[in-house]
Amino acid sequence: MLVPRMISHESYEESRSRFVTLVTDHSQYDLVISYSSHFLGKALILHIQTNLFDIFDLHDVRDHATFGAKLGIANCEDAELVSDYLEDVMPMIYTPTQY
Repeated sequence: MLVPRMISHESYEESRSRFVTLVTDHSQYDLVISYSSHFLGKALILHIQTNLFDIFDLHDVRDHATFGAKLGIANCEDAELVSDYLEDVMPMIYTPTQY
């Protein structure tokens, strides 16, 4: 007997995505940055090489150590460089509400 799946929430929207390759002295980082109002003004960032992703806002990106750990960027210098780039392209909206 099949049990029906319950969908608690479903929505559709147009979103903007940015695909970027950053090259440092140590590695190459292929990132997908997806902007959506669904995440309270935050961006979904996917690091393609590590298959790791998380939802970040501008303040999250500025915390280099945590940001790097969440995306699997082991080199601290690289985490800072990627973070600096993202600070320039992240939306300036900050929503302090956590979910």
